[in-house]
Amino acid sequence: MNNRISFVIISTSEIFHRMPLIDLRNGMLIMWMLILGVNYANAQTENAETPYTENAFIATKLLNNQTTNVLAPGGWQLIIEHRFGIIGTDSTIYHQFLGMDLPANIRLGAAFPISERWYWGFGRTKVDKTIDLESKYLILRQTKDNPTPVSIAGYVNFMLRTDPFPEEPPNSYFADSLTAFEYKFSHKLSYNTQLIISRKFGNRLSIQLAPVMIYENLVEIGRENYTFALPVSGRFRFGFLNTSLIFEYAPVFNNKPEDYVNPLSLGVEFGTSGHVFQLIVGSSNFILEKNLYTRSSGDYRDGEFSLGFNIRRTFWSKK
Repeated sequence: MNNRISFVIISTSEIFHRMPLIDLRNGMLIMWMLILGVNYANAQTENAETPYTENAFIATKLLNNQTTNVLAPGGWQLIIEHRFGIIGTDSTIYHQFLGMDLPANIRLGAAFPISERWYWGFGRTKVDKTIDLESKYLILRQTKDNPTPVSIAGYVNFMLRTDPFPEEPPNSYFADSLTAFEYKFSHKLSYNTQLIISRKFGNRLSIQLAPVMIYENLVEIGRENYTFALPVSGRFRFGFLNTSLIFEYAPVFNNKPEDYVNPLSLGVEFGTSGHVFQLIVGSSNFILEKNLYTRSSGDYRDGEFSLGFNIRRTFWSKK
């Protein structure tokens, strides 16, 4: 039996494959054990006078990518991410009113710090009516005198599709060609694991790499369950009003649809003591990495793009 999870909607002659989740769960458990172990070892050499580099990034997410930034203790964060419909450099700009007349995508979420290095959060996204649970842990922090030249964080996101799957014809089967195919709860689950590496260069420029592995329990026939991407993103801070130019490009290495174009986004970021605003021009209106790196959207080579914004509002607790 092929140990790949696959399904097909339009053909009844294809067969289905299903794979248990135990290997993936063990792998994610091992990853977090390594993260905690590395941080424990690192903590033995830290002290209150360690000169850490500050503000490589001011938000936990940059455009569509996670950053090494984590929430500071003493408050919680409200998250709004919005993407308008795909438009082009033609009449759709005004006929669709900058994409506002087209179907939009939105994620509402909240995040809560557990410690100075660790937070948990949750959200709900319009596409597939997805509910997600996320966690990020800061493993290493960049220091000013360069004994630790980079910051490193581990990130995981568990996603549950709540939108019903499409109906399947009665003569669809699993891989044994005998057992009738039926949807299971596990088919609704997907996973996103990242190792984020960032460095701040001087007072203005920050760059990061974030190897990403997406795992979907149910995929179309011919696709892999695993998708690998390597987003590259950065922030260039101007000298006034805590304003920055931000960018990202995300090469995807496998599992791409034929018409897929690697995501590209540019934006402007504004920060205050309690707010972070990001105005975005991007090639996709997907928000969750599971969709962004596995589904086709706009093609900037044909002048297609989407407008959007991210808002993060931190509510501080009274002492």
